[in-house]
Formats: sequence, C-alpha cells, structure tokens
Amino acid sequence: MGGVVPYEEAIALTGTGRFHLMLLIISGSTITCTTSEILGPSYLLPAAACDLRMSDLEKGVLGAIVYIGMIFGSHFWGYLADTRGRRNIIRLTLFADAAVAVLAAFSPNFATFVTLKFLSGFFMTAPQAVAYAYLGEFHSPDNRARAFVWAGVFPALGLLLLPAMGWLVLPQPWAVTLPLVGEAHSWRVYVVLCGMPSLLTALGFCLLPESPKYLLSRGRDEDALRVLQRVFSANSGRPASEYPVTGLMPATSEASTQKTADGPVQDPGLLRSVWNQTAPLFTCEHLLSTFLSLFIMFGIIAGANGLPTWLPELFNRMALYEREHPGASTSICESVEGLLHGTDSLTVHSNASATAAPCVATVEEAVFVNNLYLGVAALLAPVLSVYTVVPLGKRNLLIASLLLTGACGVALDLARSSVAFMALSCVVVAVTEMCISLFSSVVVDMFPTHLRAMAVSLSLMFGRMGSIAGNFMFGALLEAACPATFYALGGVLLVCTALAFALPRRGKFGD
Repeated sequence: MGGVVPYEEAIALTGTGRFHLMLLIISGSTITCTTSEILGPSYLLPAAACDLRMSDLEKGVLGAIVYIGMIFGSHFWGYLADTRGRRNIIRLTLFADAAVAVLAAFSPNFATFVTLKFLSGFFMTAPQAVAYAYLGEFHSPDNRARAFVWAGVFPALGLLLLPAMGWLVLPQPWAVTLPLVGEAHSWRVYVVLCGMPSLLTALGFCLLPESPKYLLSRGRDEDALRVLQRVFSANSGRPASEYPVTGLMPATSEASTQKTADGPVQDPGLLRSVWNQTAPLFTCEHLLSTFLSLFIMFGIIAGANGLPTWLPELFNRMALYEREHPGASTSICESVEGLLHGTDSLTVHSNASATAAPCVATVEEAVFVNNLYLGVAALLAPVLSVYTVVPLGKRNLLIASLLLTGACGVALDLARSSVAFMALSCVVVAVTEMCISLFSSVVVDMFPTHLRAMAVSLSLMFGRMGSIAGNFMFGALLEAACPATFYALGGVLLVCTALAFALPRRGKFGD
C-alpha cells in the first residue's frame, strides 16, 4: 500500500496509538465542558437565590437560558466550522466560554448573570457539535464508531464533576465583600470552576492539528498530508518520512464544490454563504437524513437533559413521603403533589436579623449524593456500549438503547419505591446521554465532509429545543397531570426508536 490513495485508506494507514488517545481525551473534554455549562445552573438555583434575588420564574429562565443560547449559536458556528476550520472554531469558543464564566462570577444582579449565561450557551454549542466531526475525521470507518462511543464517557465525567465540585464549594458559609458585587458567597467560586474545563480544553486544542479531511475538502492537499504524517509518527514512533502515502485523492463528490486552493476565494457575503452551506441539507439527496437527524436528536436530548433538571426535587419528594409514611409504597406522582408550590428540596437557608445579616444559601447534601449515583451510571453506559457497538452496529445499538430508555421512561410512573425510581432514572439518564454521542456518530456518516459540521450543529440545535421542551413539559404537567409527564417522556423516546429504523445500516459517507 502507499502512493496516492483515497483519504479513508490514508487515515487507516496512520494506525492508532498515542495521538488518538490524546485526541479522544481533548475532544471528549469538550463534551464535559458542555455538561458543566448545561447542568451547572441547576445547583445555582438555590445557592444564588439570595444574592441575585431570584423569583421562581427567574429560576426557570436561568435553567433554560443556556439552551436558548445554544439554539442561537448552532447554525452560526456550524457554518464557520465548515468554512473556517474545525480546530480554530473549537479553540476560540472554549476560550470565550472560560472568559464568560469569570465575568459571570462577578455579576452584580440577575439580568447581568442571565445575559452572560446566554453567551455561555451561545459559545458552548460550537465545541460540542464540531468536536464530533473533528474526532470522526481522524478515524477510519472501522474505528470511528468505537471512538464515538468512548466519547460518550465524557458527559458522565461532567455529571460526576459537577456534584463533586458543588459538594466541595457550595456548602461553604464564608462571604467576602467585592467592589460592585457587594457580599460574594461560595457559589461565585463554583461558577468560575465550571468554566475551568473550557480553559484547560482550549489549551489542549493548541496541541492538536486541523482536521486533515477538512483541509482536503478545502483543496489544501499538502497540508492534509503533513497532518497525516504527524499522526502516523505520533502513533508509530517512526519518522514522518516513513509514512507510506505520498498523495491524497480528492473526494470527487466534494471537490467540485469545495476546492479552493490557497489563493483568494470570492466571498459571496455572510448570509448568502450561510444559506449556501445550509440549503444542500434540504435537497432531495439529503432531506430524509436531515429530517431523521433533527427529530431523533430532539427526542434524545429531551430525555437526556429534561429529566435530570427535575430529579433532585423528585428524589426528595419520594424520600419525604416514605419518611412520613413508613412502610407505605407509593408512586412518584402520589408523592409529588404540590411539588412546585410545596416545600422545596433545594432549600435556601437565610440568616436574617434586624440588622440584615448576610444571606447564606446552601444546597441539601442529598442532591449531591443522588447526582453522583447518576454520574456513575452515566459512566458505565458508554463503557459497556464500547463492547457492543461493533458486533451490533451503531444503528442497532441506537435502536435497542432508545427502546430501553423509552420503556424505562414510562415505567417511572409505576415505580413504587425511591430505590426503583432511582434505578429507572439512572437508566434513562445514562443511556440517553450515551445515545447523544452514538447518534452524533451516525449523523457524521450520513453527510459529506463539507456539510457534516453544519448537519451535527443543526441536529444539536433541535436537541436544545428538546431540552427546553422537556423542562417546560415537566413544569407544566407535574402540576396538572403528573403521570402524563412520564408517559410523554417515554413516548417521545419510543417515537425516536421507530424513526431510527429508517436510518441507513451504514452511513452514506462513512467510508
């Protein structure tokens, strides 16, 4: 083998080794960063209630604002990643998110804080979406599925990291006085800590090259070959000159529309360029793939992010009922009556006196313990899937996983103890989190190189809509029709199961 070969053959000849391990750790960390930004505010709702004087409505806005920012950013960053490069966009937005986190920690009021969290969501949608395309383009078709499944470990690391940091920082009772801010409590340190994974991951991307497949699609054949030589040398420990490939064949389906060479390219204007990048997704060739990628991701992320936001309160309601009625068995809906207007499990302890003593807000210990259990479950799911994705295939594993989570989602209303409810919740959260990475790898193979970052970004944008819909669904139905909440959750995942049968058994552009 050697000489001038197609890209997929060339990437296979680089082997696997140290470079791909570093690539997985750094690319996967972007997903941990996203988890920190998405679920971090759930711990702040009680902890920052005093300082920011949040009403219940404002707490709901804070819980949803990151998703709204992601929706606004998905299309924009997907376009830039397809036209300006994967690594550059990931690195830029990670640095920006870390800066926003530091600024948010010094917010003097709710309006400032929620605006900065919107910007955080706007920036963080890029690393999560683009990292999947970036990771996949460094792997051959035989190794790509396994790499994506291993990437599913990293959301679980975020689920473990958040409660661990929260347990360490949020219960601290200290307060310091800062200019413009006034009295600052421990939750502000927690906000900064949530942004540190973004800073560290951005520094990590400084060690990685641009995607060689992206470079090839832009007509930069020599640059792509140099990157592949670097990957080969890092994996094998041999000189780059021993890499057997001397040239790369351009992908004919993409070369005609994407080859730009190194000279100046006529700029059609931003809006026209965005449209040119998006419109092909809705042509006859890609319409079914686009429809499936949007609506399946909507359902998966609705389950993965909608339920966890409410789980601390639901766990607490069941525990309270069982403590007050020893030996009694009850479903979650029987114990959740008055959830939104009753005693809040995320209690805020305010030390007040006639001289207005400082407000000290803490989160109950049970919240951290329960979420650590969820993190452990979310860590095990992708590890187990690594050993099943090859024999089953990505499509079949996705169908089985969605069927399992859909059934467990419906069964949540039937659980008669807090232990059963915890077990079913762990399955729904852990497996749907794993499905985000798994289905993103399916989406990558459904579109050609010059469209896949945009396709993944749009699918994740619809997923963020699913997160918002899931959160509002719980808020609306838990008061009016509690059982319908869990039937709707499970039903959406079962509909996604049915749609997944229409996915191609092997991606059209996976090899």
